[in-house]
Amino acid sequence: MDVVANGVRFNVEIEGAEGAPWLTFCNSLNTSLPLWDDQIPAFADRYHILRYDRRGHGKSATPPGPYSLEGFADDVVAIWDALGIARSHFIGLSIGGMTGQAIAINHAGRVNGLVLACTRAETDETFRAFAHKHVSIVEADGPVALSQIMPERWFTPDVQRDRPEVIARAKDLTRATTRDGYIACARAMLPLNYLERLREVTLPTLLIAAAQDIGTPAAGMREMARRMPHAEYVEIDPSGHLANMQQPAVFNGALAAFLDKQSR
Repeated sequence: MDVVANGVRFNVEIEGAEGAPWLTFCNSLNTSLPLWDDQIPAFADRYHILRYDRRGHGKSATPPGPYSLEGFADDVVAIWDALGIARSHFIGLSIGGMTGQAIAINHAGRVNGLVLACTRAETDETFRAFAHKHVSIVEADGPVALSQIMPERWFTPDVQRDRPEVIARAKDLTRATTRDGYIACARAMLPLNYLERLREVTLPTLLIAAAQDIGTPAAGMREMARRMPHAEYVEIDPSGHLANMQQPAVFNGALAAFLDKQSR
């Protein structure tokens, strides 16, 4: 279904148990809401689930840039407002986790529990060089060009070799991203600088890292957890960046254990 929020048309899917606590899942860059297909069956019987395509991705609109992480947070809150959601757990991966940090800093009263997966709280030269390189590829050849590149960053070599169905799913996730949407979202990550503000985040928080993640290394997430007053840390090994797809049972187990604590 479509929801107009913050002046943008968003594609959203609502599933699960009506009247139950809300879970909101937020995608990584260059993916769409089926990213979370392995999570829905594990939680739909106990939670009311919201998934959405961020601006420029999937079936959502691509308004003109520039975009910002704070704007992405405002998008989520506006979607919640449009749907009458007062509070929700929030689960974000990669740029979705950056969005979650912005929500926690600026809209903490709307969040029950915060889950930050395979993400980071600040940029460095390596990350900025990676972002600029991929923006240049998309400028020249469109986002479909990344479908051949990203599985090497998203998954460990054994998955690339032995699980072609996972690679095919990942490639499908990239194909609905618009050129302008990818570029504006990638550039929105470049000023990322939340690390020193994580002490302000007093929400119960779970950080899920992937041991072989190239783009958002586990060491950085351990530092994030150290700075957050009420953080738990889980590291999935082996796994690349899309840990929820590579190791769904382990990911779901960690998420379920965290959510169960919040309902006690």
